Amino acid sequence: MSSCSSQAQAVASEPLPVITVDGVAVNEVDLANELQYHQHPDFNEVVQQAGQALVIKQLLVKEAADNNIEADTEEAILQKLLEDSVSYDDPDELTCQRYFQNNPEKFTTMPLMEVDHILLAAAKDDISGRDEAETLAKLLIQQLLKNNEMFASLAEQHSICPSKKMGGNLGQISKGQTVPEFERQLMTLPQGLAPKPIESRYGFHVVRINRKIEGKPLEYNMVADKVQGYLIHRASHLAIQSFIQSLVEKAVIEGVEIKFSEENIYI
Repeated sequence: MSSCSSQAQAVASEPLPVITVDGVAVNEVDLANELQYHQHPDFNEVVQQAGQALVIKQLLVKEAADNNIEADTEEAILQKLLEDSVSYDDPDELTCQRYFQNNPEKFTTMPLMEVDHILLAAAKDDISGRDEAETLAKLLIQQLLKNNEMFASLAEQHSICPSKKMGGNLGQISKGQTVPEFERQLMTLPQGLAPKPIESRYGFHVVRINRKIEGKPLEYNMVADKVQGYLIHRASHLAIQSFIQSLVEKAVIEGVEIKFSEENIYI
């Protein structure tokens, strides 16, 4: 069963917590709507992330009102609040070079891959259809593990991609040639048949990588601007996180635990 299906069933069967910020309740309808933007196998974690997002938003809105910040939209108000309240230092050249030297794996060309795939289509909002597509994809992988030479015939039989006429072959693929969620998963795979289906907005893909040429290291002068941009973004993110944490520490929050980490702050 897909994570989307599991979450949908959990929403129907489990009551949502009552969350308050300084005695003001988070709207239950807003919380239910927010769940769709957070994905995790554990429904309790989905609720935590959604609740945290709304608590942080409520804290920021209150802080902006307390500081008499006005703008045409709520988004603009919050943006102005952060601009007025958050400060950080831009990284200097030595910091950028040190980060580059300590993280060489982040600065390589993208791999070049020759890929076959079988696309089992299902719309994003078709929960039962996506479950069926995922189940079929897993069955096809089991067949291919026993007989890899069946790939072309299975592609012709099951895939809805035009590439099925060529045995599922997509040719050579590098960065930017497929949808992002497919690319992110594809580029991490080794050569050979992927052991699990890859999910994308179009459905589930059975993937075989026939050839993979790994990326090559880049020189610092080729990526200096990107290194600086990344470090500025990280410094900004951590400064905003620190500001939000200060608001959380001053507030009385009930019904949800606020977890601070670089990957789990929603604004």
